[in-house]
Amino acid sequence: DGVDGDVLEANAAAYVAELEALDREVETVLADIPAKRRVLVTNHEVFGYFANRYGFEVIGTVIPSGTTVGGASAQELVELAEVIEHEGVPAIFTDTSSSDKLASTLADEVSEVEVVELFSESLGSDDSQGATYLDMVRTNAERIAAALAG
Repeated sequence: DGVDGDVLEANAAAYVAELEALDREVETVLADIPAKRRVLVTNHEVFGYFANRYGFEVIGTVIPSGTTVGGASAQELVELAEVIEHEGVPAIFTDTSSSDKLASTLADEVSEVEVVELFSESLGSDDSQGATYLDMVRTNAERIAAALAG
């Protein structure tokens, strides 16, 4: 079939080494975020694995699980705003490929909250900071750290 098993194994090992180095890099980037600020509010449920791996808690989502943008009720948004205020959450993280309209509206209702775009649903364009998986993870970690380290 024309596949060289040795080359395939070498490439896989090299990529695993890159992933392990990236994991250490992400840990370093996130290290200065205080425990009380290791909370995430996202536009929908996509950062559970990231949160578990790096010691964060997802305390709310703008769009509840299994619904569409139109599915978030006014009451759910009021409750989320209360959680954001109570926890002192400084940022709502949205996806670069989705509308941030609802998150921006929510951020406007809560003082001193910014909307920060992350790559979560797909990679970015070739000229973006999320062009590859490694770039995407690195960029997300840097943006999360910048928003929460304060």
